[in-house]
Amino acid sequence: MSNNDLSVLILGLDGATFDLMLPWIEQGHLPTLGGLLEGGAHSRLASTIPPITPCAWSSFMTGKNPGKHGLFDFVEPIPGSRGFRFTNASSRRGKSLWGILSEAQQRVGVVNVPMTYPPEEVNGFLISGLDTPHEHSPFMFPASLRQQLKAQQIGYRIDLQHLGNMRTDARRQKQLDDIFRAETERTRAMKYLSGAYPSDFRMIVYGATDQVQHHFWHYMDRRHDKYDAAGAKKFQNAIRDTYIHIDGCIASLLEDQDRETVVVVMSDHGFGPTTGVRLRLNQVLEDAGLLTFVKERQSGRVKRALAGVLDKLLRSTLSPDMKRTIAGLLPGVRVWFERLDEAEVDWDQTRAYVNEAYRSSPAIWINRRNGQAEGNTEAIAEGVASILKLLLDPHTKQPVVANVYRTRDLYHGPFADRAPELLPSWWEDGFLLDQSIPNGPRELLVERSETPIQGGVEFAGSHRLDGVFMIAGGPVRPGLEFQGAEIIDVAPTVLYLMGQPVPADMDGRVLTECLDPQFVADHPIRFQDEMGEVPDDQEPAHRAFSEDESAMIARRLQALGYIK
Repeated sequence: MSNNDLSVLILGLDGATFDLMLPWIEQGHLPTLGGLLEGGAHSRLASTIPPITPCAWSSFMTGKNPGKHGLFDFVEPIPGSRGFRFTNASSRRGKSLWGILSEAQQRVGVVNVPMTYPPEEVNGFLISGLDTPHEHSPFMFPASLRQQLKAQQIGYRIDLQHLGNMRTDARRQKQLDDIFRAETERTRAMKYLSGAYPSDFRMIVYGATDQVQHHFWHYMDRRHDKYDAAGAKKFQNAIRDTYIHIDGCIASLLEDQDRETVVVVMSDHGFGPTTGVRLRLNQVLEDAGLLTFVKERQSGRVKRALAGVLDKLLRSTLSPDMKRTIAGLLPGVRVWFERLDEAEVDWDQTRAYVNEAYRSSPAIWINRRNGQAEGNTEAIAEGVASILKLLLDPHTKQPVVANVYRTRDLYHGPFADRAPELLPSWWEDGFLLDQSIPNGPRELLVERSETPIQGGVEFAGSHRLDGVFMIAGGPVRPGLEFQGAEIIDVAPTVLYLMGQPVPADMDGRVLTECLDPQFVADHPIRFQDEMGEVPDDQEPAHRAFSEDESAMIARRLQALGYIK
């Protein structure tokens, strides 16, 4: 068998975890995934640190650590400012897997991979994913795809705005139905486009697994800090049913595959339950003398409180179309990241801070002026790490932050210095952020929340480091379980299987252990001496979101629960 004859289909299940998949496969709930597991090889797939969507999928598609591709999270600092902006594909340095294949004249088809907006011009078709502002954005290449799908009566959707509006069982059920419908239409789109644009490489990502696990884990897991026994009567199988639905979508896509197609199932990270622990990290830094809030006038507090009430009211009662209309009519009613949070920071008196407006992946930034830290960076970082490790759960009296990672130890490459300095291990510990209260009491630095989960707003589940990797077909060894696969290994493995050289600057490796040894012997790995990085003194053409687009991205991330 020649690797020039192989085609590849990647099926991305955002946030999928073997902790759930393997038992459900054994119980017979996931026959399609079970067949791929039995007929191929599998390993847990180590994600990036942190295991967050933009960082992880960017490392997958480039085969590089974040220090080389420079995309660390949903938000990034605005150059020359202390504010933040939303990231998209133009924030990423380095060529994508489908970009490399396109340059090699191989045909590609890509649907719904996060961090692919604006869509790049490929040798085939590409529909952007999560970072697309809204359904009217130019998120398809070629642009004619929109009319083609419409002509086929395929209702492709990019926008799921209702997730933050699940206050009743009826709304929760409506959202589940809506998610399933969207994934069915996504599958229909992929099947149609695969016929219209025959491809050597295809990929689709299903986001439903991530979305439902975030918001329904406490109905399934009796050990969850906020297990909802009453809600479990209706929704205890919501996550399992989501996997079953995706298993059916995959079965539909596999109907037309031949023996020369290698099928990969992967996730960008794993998943697990959150805890009731809530941290106010800027307040922790204030208590340690590393951050100072500007004293707020009474009028400012009242205005902020009213704005918060209005925002919650609008989000909970209006339809997505109505919200979009109001955003256009009232440009002031938007979510901005040009501030850290709702309380102003005195920068002259601040050494370290957290962007608390973005609560999903808390990171500690050292305050810099003209590129220079305000104080001794090493001493500040060590001090913050020590402080965080001393924080205790008020109920168990156990530490709530197991590890504090220094990004200098995690990343290497020309953009490593653009990462935050410290990453508390939220994916290991399960804590969530609460908004800091300037000059608030010390007992509020760490709390254990016991109130019921607010539907669609508070995470019940969150990311874990280990995702899933399954591969079947072609020269793959059947029935093999192996260890050590990382998300950066997928791209070089696909390039190798498709007869392409692996760029020498990729950090990942070809997963030869899951392939037939004779095939590997007959097809030595070839490397291409090409650096797909941007020189330090040359910035890529960043395509910043407009004000309206930023507002829409903010609303989606609010609905998903990533920002407050």
